[in-house]
Amino acid sequence: MMPGPMNEDIRQLLVLQDRDAKASRLEAELESIDPEREKTGRDSLQAQQLLEQVKQDHMQLEVRRKDLENEVESRKEQIRKYSQQQLETKKNEEYQALGREIDHTRQAISEIEDRELELMEQQDAFKTKLADAERAAEEAKASEATTLSNLDEREKNIERELDELDDGRGEIVTTINKKTFAHYERLLDSKEGRVIVGIDHGSCGGCHMKLQTQEIVNAKSGREMATCTNCGRLIYYTREMVMADELD
Repeated sequence: MMPGPMNEDIRQLLVLQDRDAKASRLEAELESIDPEREKTGRDSLQAQQLLEQVKQDHMQLEVRRKDLENEVESRKEQIRKYSQQQLETKKNEEYQALGREIDHTRQAISEIEDRELELMEQQDAFKTKLADAERAAEEAKASEATTLSNLDEREKNIERELDELDDGRGEIVTTINKKTFAHYERLLDSKEGRVIVGIDHGSCGGCHMKLQTQEIVNAKSGREMATCTNCGRLIYYTREMVMADELD
């Protein structure tokens, strides 16, 4: 049996199915925009928080160094007092005791100054770390601004395309038999957008189950809506398709 012309409802539904599939892809892309906005915001915030942490660490080093400086000055003042007391005492034993205190204090000052040098070295290392953190924060902020601008533009383009598809959809729907369209709409979500499928070697192109002879005849004739008994999909046939019995 030679195939008849494709059912016009099926032809229009194929166009509609293609447009609906595109709309579905666009809607999924649209839904991904807000998470992308949130991610770029988190990345920028994380870079800024890291910068603030580095600044705080650097400040703490400066505070500790200042504390050591003050401690050195306090110890030096103590030495000056001990030295003054040495000048004022007439007792040799007391003079020697003050001398020992001065030596101990000078040793303490030397140890404090060593710690102060270590802190200064850490501060020098932090200058590089701070510069890196500032650069990273600036780059993240600039990247956030660019990304958000691109996402806004993309969102507008997608919404425009979806509006155009929706307008065109309405025009196509008016040309399709209401019963056939209702069948299509009912299966649209459950069949993941593949409601109308071709015949594949005598089987349904959707569920791949063997079709009954009458189903194939109906699809070939193109005179009425043909469906797969197993999955309910609308099926169609064109001259380019190869039937199972035509392979013999």
